[in-house]
Amino acid sequence: MMSALLVHRKKALAVLATAGLLGVGVVTATAASAAPPVPAPAGALIVGEDSSTCPDPAFAMIGDAVDAAAAGDTVYVCAGEYDEDVDVDKSLTFLGAQHGVDARTGRTDDAVESIVSSASGAFTVAGGVDGVTIDGFTLRGSDGNGIDAFQRGAGHTIVNNVFADNVNGINFNSNGSEPTLIQRNLFDGNNRGGGEGGQGVFNTSGAANDVLVSDNLFRNHGVAAFNTIGDNPRSTGLVFRDNESVDDATLAVVNQSSGVRIEFNRATKSAALPSGTGILLGGNSDGPVVRGNKIIGGRGVGIGVISAFGAPNTDVLVEANLVTGRDVGIGVSGPHDDTVTIRFNGVFDSRGEGAANGFGIRLLGDTDGVVVAKNAVLGSRQLDCSDASTGGGTAGTANMWLLNIGASSDPTGLCLPGALPPGVPGEDDDGGHGGGEHGGGEHGGGEHGGGEHGGGKDWHGPGK
Repeated sequence: MMSALLVHRKKALAVLATAGLLGVGVVTATAASAAPPVPAPAGALIVGEDSSTCPDPAFAMIGDAVDAAAAGDTVYVCAGEYDEDVDVDKSLTFLGAQHGVDARTGRTDDAVESIVSSASGAFTVAGGVDGVTIDGFTLRGSDGNGIDAFQRGAGHTIVNNVFADNVNGINFNSNGSEPTLIQRNLFDGNNRGGGEGGQGVFNTSGAANDVLVSDNLFRNHGVAAFNTIGDNPRSTGLVFRDNESVDDATLAVVNQSSGVRIEFNRATKSAALPSGTGILLGGNSDGPVVRGNKIIGGRGVGIGVISAFGAPNTDVLVEANLVTGRDVGIGVSGPHDDTVTIRFNGVFDSRGEGAANGFGIRLLGDTDGVVVAKNAVLGSRQLDCSDASTGGGTAGTANMWLLNIGASSDPTGLCLPGALPPGVPGEDDDGGHGGGEHGGGEHGGGEHGGGEHGGGKDWHGPGK
């Protein structure tokens, strides 16, 4: 019994929804005047109509340039609109008129954008193709995905693009033979598809190995900003950090992963929007780390740990997150094969209405072996600390509660009044957006070498 289980289906694959927290290093875009087109580099194959900003193009269509190119070539696409689904069958670098220009910083002038759209999508990367770069485009209005790259390639670089009004922004996987980077993109309202869409970045039909998704801005997605169904074997080396989410149903959904890190993201959401979990660990993940995120406002659970997708999660760490103004702050249901540790989190003002809401940290009756330590949990409508399990742990529960600060608990003794423990984010610690120190910039930085539309069902635990 919790709040907000997201269930989504894509071609018979069930998808669960999640959301995020304490974003220390998130960079938020500010409005900026439109940048002029960035010139083509020497030696590039040029696509477009002849003009002062597009001198002597060799091709009118991007697909024609792809056919003529050799692996390793650069294709420069001048500002303009291109109605085509570009099939990429070799390793190429595609540069739009805004290549190198952060997509989060006010890129709203179509006259200086390379806009790609078609009925079926914008770019499709063929199977077995590695090392594709797509930089500086606007990909919008497609009855397909902005980029399809789910044929088990690797080493892709997707940066500085605007994804808007597609089915999903990106649908991808990666075999991990080379690192993949998704960075400094704007994902805005990719909700087409009648139940097939609603995600900014969607990992399906294979693992997402050695992938960094960082410093992106997501907004207005009906399912999730970031959603990983994955596959067996589990995704490894997957990092989602320093991203900003505004009014997405869910920040992040994680399934079928090993060592995934969801860190330093910031999610804000209007309370008027449908319910959806902030960050959801749905199942079959070993060693996931949810650290340093900020989840501010919105209905549903802030951080949820459940076992509804595949095998139970193991060795889960939920640490130093800030969750404010949710229906339930942090919720765990079982079973899990190893310890879930919840520590150093600040959970405030969990005020959701109804019998299943209004709890700060809530463990359901099927939990066992969860460690809840040194959290600050205050301002909940019903209880700051709640544990429905029974066993040989703290206060007759099956779990361990240690040195938590809170005003109310059931059973008594799970949390007690007092000062914030060291290292716990306070209620007023939503310090806006830092400088991207946790993974912004070069690939390899840091440690990387909802609604009725998919996210709206309130999560009230197993069987509800």
